[in-house]
Parts: sequence; structure tokens; C-alpha cells
Amino acid sequence: MGHLSFGYLKILFPSLFTSNTELIKHETCIRAKNHRVNFPPNNNRVNSAFSLVHSDVWDPAPNSHNNQFQYFLLFVNDFSRMTCVYFLKHKSEVPDKLYAFYQMIHTQFGKKIQVLRSDNGGEFVNKSMQEFFRENGLIHQTSYPNTPQQNGVAERKNRKLLEMTQAMIFDAQVPTWFCPEAVATSAYLLNRLPSQTLNHITPLQILAT
Repeated sequence: MGHLSFGYLKILFPSLFTSNTELIKHETCIRAKNHRVNFPPNNNRVNSAFSLVHSDVWDPAPNSHNNQFQYFLLFVNDFSRMTCVYFLKHKSEVPDKLYAFYQMIHTQFGKKIQVLRSDNGGEFVNKSMQEFFRENGLIHQTSYPNTPQQNGVAERKNRKLLEMTQAMIFDAQVPTWFCPEAVATSAYLLNRLPSQTLNHITPLQILAT
């Protein structure tokens, strides 16, 4: 019967169940139907701009053959939730974009990234990246394999960006190869819109304080 639950079995075979029937927990059912415990949301933030940065790579972009951009690399400042997006043709460009982002933060804001948090993807866990972290004194925190919830800030920002991007593309009725332009617009808007995480202040306002 495919290890149906006792509730279904009771409907199908009521004669097998009486008021005195003891329901036995079947080990196979427990193992097969076990669910992962929910990850509670964590709204705790660091108290210094760019001391912690969340990052993720999204792929593949729809109709990427038209504009050659197949991925976008996301950086989210934990303190202000300000979002920066870099478009990539290949995942091998991630180290170069990270270096450019690192230099931009140092030059424009006089800050240095202390911790980068990402998933365990090969674009972040490789020799080139490890050398960059070591030379610049960065700590690289990675999520456990197959546990995207541990990189939740970047994952949620990805989803918000894509939802806004899809809405604009649908409303404007433009081809999906405009996805990079729409993503860039979404990031621009999110940096200037009030955020519930920030008590309805915008990321740019937080960063300016």
C-alpha cells in the first residue's frame, strides 16, 4: 500500500482498527517521511557597515544567448541590506568581481569587508578565492551542503529581486532577454525602498548614518 498513513488505512480498512488498536510507529515511514525542521528567521544584524557581506550566484538567466549574461553575482551588506549586482558570462568571473567589489567598498566607503558568507558552491570554494581571502584577511563562512537556509539573507534577496524583475517584465511586455536590465533596475529600487527588516528605512539611509 505504499506505506500509507494510519489515517488513510483506517478509511480503507476500518475493520482493522478498533478503539483498542495500538498504532505502531513504523521505522521506514518515519525515515521516508521525515521533514527538516524549519529554520526560524534571524533578523539580527551586525553593527558596522560591510563587516559582513552575504553573497550568492543566480543562474541561469532566461534567453542568455541574446545578451551573453548567464549569471548574476549578488552582494548584500548585512548592516544596511544594500544590494550590489554584477553580471557574469561565466562563473569563473566570480573572483574578479569579488575583487572589484572589495576595492569599490574600500575606495568609496573607506571600509574593508571582514567576513564573506556564501554557499558551498565551487565558484566560492576554490584556490583563487582562498588565496584572495588569505591575502586580504577575510573570513569566509560557508553554509552546510544542501542547506541554503544558512545563507538566507542572500537567498531571500535573490527571490525578491527575481519577483520584482518578473513583475516588471510581465507588465512592460518586453522580451525576457531584458532580464539583466530589469534585475539592475530592481536592485536600484530595493536600495531606495523602505525595508521591514530596517524598520521601514531604506538601505541607502542606513548606510548614510
